Amino acid sequence: MKQNKIAVVVDSSANLSEQEIQKYHIKVVNQPVMFGKHVYRENIDLNADEFYRMMKLEKTHPTNSQISMKQMQIVFKNLAIQGYEAVLCVGLSGGLSGFINSVSASIPTIKDLTVYTFDSGSILSGTGHMAMLASQLLADGVNIHEVLEQLRKYRSKTQVYIALNNVRELQNSATFLTRTSLVNSFFGMRPIVTINKKGRLEMIGKERQMKNAMEEIQDIFQANVSEVDQYVVTVIYANDVDRSEKWQSELELTYPQLRVESCQIGPYIGAFTGRHAIGLIWSPKL
Repeated sequence: MKQNKIAVVVDSSANLSEQEIQKYHIKVVNQPVMFGKHVYRENIDLNADEFYRMMKLEKTHPTNSQISMKQMQIVFKNLAIQGYEAVLCVGLSGGLSGFINSVSASIPTIKDLTVYTFDSGSILSGTGHMAMLASQLLADGVNIHEVLEQLRKYRSKTQVYIALNNVRELQNSATFLTRTSLVNSFFGMRPIVTINKKGRLEMIGKERQMKNAMEEIQDIFQANVSEVDQYVVTVIYANDVDRSEKWQSELELTYPQLRVESCQIGPYIGAFTGRHAIGLIWSPKL
């Protein structure tokens, strides 16, 4: 099988820019987000700014569903019509969404092309960078099995840390590792969460001020990454652009050799993290 006959599909929660989608020839499928009984397709019916505005005004907390396999069958069929012989689906952490596990379970029923799946164990730019890496490797003619091995190595070097404005969103999330007595233990605090080895959100610290939580995350980065020139750090933020830009500037000043980017937390991940969340994702440069 020719490697350029393998399409790369990623879900919309990766929040790839239109430029990245075009450059790497990636197919994006849009995740569903719900407010009550109303279903919105991420980045089609509902963008991030609209989502956070609704989150402030709506009485019900947003919840996430997942793309139906009927919809994915249509995506696969269309890719086959375009001449692709196989597809590699890269999804956000399986501990946060059943998307990639559902695709994997459906593989025996898919007849139009060969399907490979990869659980990024990450979110946002962490997932997006893995999709871009896969596309880049396939374009270079790398065998699909070697591509999957390279993705596993990349995943092991990708980390996510997020400071949350409050714990109310986590109370609504079954993906959180320890939900017991959250309000009593963390009232008035800014929880710091990461994605653990099981792909689920895990609280690893708390601070009274968001500034202190951000400093703690930066300290974790500094302790874990020695060769900063080999990494890219993405400042991820919910609805606080000014704070994100300030942190990005501070990182660039502190680490002149570090590549620093920014990415807004879209509706699908925002349903977990809530308003005013901010954090860092770091991974090797592509």
